[in-house]
Amino acid sequence: MQHLIIFFEHKLQDLILWSEFIQRVRPLLADHHKGEFAGDDMAIDGGDCEAVFRGPDADALFDFLRPQLLSLPFLNTASTRVELVYGELESSAATKTLELNDFSG
Repeated sequence: MQHLIIFFEHKLQDLILWSEFIQRVRPLLADHHKGEFAGDDMAIDGGDCEAVFRGPDADALFDFLRPQLLSLPFLNTASTRVELVYGELESSAATKTLELNDFSG
């Protein structure tokens, strides 16, 4: 299993948008056999967040999620970072880090 991790900052009002996003993409990921939302570490009063998705192909997962991620205004900041992990988390698996400007590619 491969992973996609999104590191971003959010405000209190972003929680609703994030929750709606997760509810919207869960069935899409399953229907298209791209993977699943594995969870997040998101403070309810704002701050940093680390969200994890997993699937058979991290690049395909990112390509699939990219349009939906771009729809969230709080992800369009310089502090947003995406890490693709080509294997299990906390292993010696190869990784690739993408900065915000990589979202538009």
